[in-house]
Amino acid sequence: MVSLILMKTTKQSTADPLFFKVLSTLNESQKRWYVAREAINYGRGGIKITHELTGISRPTIIKGMQELKSKKELQTDMRIRSVGGGRKNISETVPEFEKLLKKIMDEITAGDPMSLLRWTNKSVEGITGLVKKKGCNVSRETVRRKLLDLDYSLQSNFKSKEGFAPEDRNEQFEYINSQIKKFIRRGDAVLSIDAKKKEKAGEFKNNGRSWHPKGKPTEVNVYDYP
Repeated sequence: MVSLILMKTTKQSTADPLFFKVLSTLNESQKRWYVAREAINYGRGGIKITHELTGISRPTIIKGMQELKSKKELQTDMRIRSVGGGRKNISETVPEFEKLLKKIMDEITAGDPMSLLRWTNKSVEGITGLVKKKGCNVSRETVRRKLLDLDYSLQSNFKSKEGFAPEDRNEQFEYINSQIKKFIRRGDAVLSIDAKKKEKAGEFKNNGRSWHPKGKPTEVNVYDYP
């Protein structure tokens, strides 16, 4: 059997050219099982890497893995779709979706003074609502998958003591973000000044999670003293 992954230890996994040659001869069920087998053999991260290398969706790969691990015999689909007969990729049906989502995330993400503002408290539902308001009718699951493709992930604050935030907090960040971009376009300097309000000392649990680029969770202090 041709092996999909050549270099698992490298930062960027590659596929054996023969793999794609064999893959092109298989029907839908066989492709699903073949790629699922490689995902299983790869181990941790196998679903992600096989999805990226083949373009086969994560749910399809997971379905294939479940079928392979099941004690039932594999049943080949009797009906095989013609080439291009499946559901179109969102990038084909709504080509402006990814660009729009990136723009929205850029506008609602803030928090890191070294890269403008990097912060957001929007859930998938909230982000989906913003996308729909821009005239792009996509589902919550489509937005979630695209956020993962763009290397965003749900992350929790390590520990946090949040006071009552002003009602117009989001508007303040959006205004500051727009001003920063305006100054940068003009070539003017932008100074970031970090100030903290006084808070009661103590440890308060925060179970909330929000979408951030992978590996960049919101860093907060365990204790803040006046």
